[in-house]
Amino acid sequence: MKFGSWNELVSQSYIKMSKFDQGLKLNFLCMNYILSHKGLIPGKTSLLLNGFCLIVLFLFLALPSNGQFPLKVMTFNIRYNNPADSIYNWDHRKDMVYEVFLKYKPDLAGLQEVLYTQLTGLRDTLKEYSSFGVGRDDGNKAGEFAPIFYKTSRFSKVDGAYFWLSKTPDLPGSKSWHAACTRIVTWLMLRDRQSGQLFFIFNTHFDHASEEARVESARLLRKKIDEIISGRPVIVCGDFNSTASDSAYRLLTQKSVPGFLTDTRVSLPDSVKQPSYSFIGFPFHPEEGNLIDFIFTRNAQAWNVKTQLIITDNRNGLYPSDHLPVITEFLVKGLK
Repeated sequence: MKFGSWNELVSQSYIKMSKFDQGLKLNFLCMNYILSHKGLIPGKTSLLLNGFCLIVLFLFLALPSNGQFPLKVMTFNIRYNNPADSIYNWDHRKDMVYEVFLKYKPDLAGLQEVLYTQLTGLRDTLKEYSSFGVGRDDGNKAGEFAPIFYKTSRFSKVDGAYFWLSKTPDLPGSKSWHAACTRIVTWLMLRDRQSGQLFFIFNTHFDHASEEARVESARLLRKKIDEIISGRPVIVCGDFNSTASDSAYRLLTQKSVPGFLTDTRVSLPDSVKQPSYSFIGFPFHPEEGNLIDFIFTRNAQAWNVKTQLIITDNRNGLYPSDHLPVITEFLVKGLK
């Protein structure tokens, strides 16, 4: 990229900066004034200041010129720490779970079946992430969490809470509809510092035993999303214990009812829809079509699905979990 003058360079950079906060733009203009009108400051300070300003300018020029920002979202049931799993227990798998984060670098991740001891290990290892969630049994530390991890440098938390998939969703530890286990939904409202977008993410884990519980959970989830999001974009991820042919999935994605969710996998070409399963069990014994981990969106006109990846990384046949991690990559339009 060629520029005719310092002023042209500044102008292009300021346009790129238009979506960022006013304080940053003010500092930018002050630095430009010093360089353009006051001349060089004697001594080493001059070199440092000029160099710093140039670095700032070129960093902003490196922002995506089309105003779209890549965003990776992952859903991952990491399997609770069960000593009876023998060679598949957490001590043998945890480094592989950490490696999924470190290798694929999701910006957001909804996890399922996370016990408190696993959560602390994840927090201690994944330093660039913040997390939010509570134990489903008591709303504190007991039972499985469905936490949301998000990159601290990219997102600021605006709001967040949780509710239970039951007839009394505000009652910690509650369950209904013949569910085998207590089930919880965790949600956050986040601001994306890159795109400027304000959006929601919901993360959950539907019951594995009761179809009635899964259907009623889908109905409640849609109702609560309606109440919470105020028309803003939303991502919904989780282990739904339902395939695309099951009633709960169909209820979530039913287009004849306002507020339906869109499966991010649907719009993709068949070439990237492999494998066709996400539950693999211990030991590895997947069934074709047994895809039960999904990432959905709603009100996401500015969120274009770029691709999706079902991660099959393993070490000599040992997998990080009995579920495969699923990642959807979006291109998010910046606010004008």
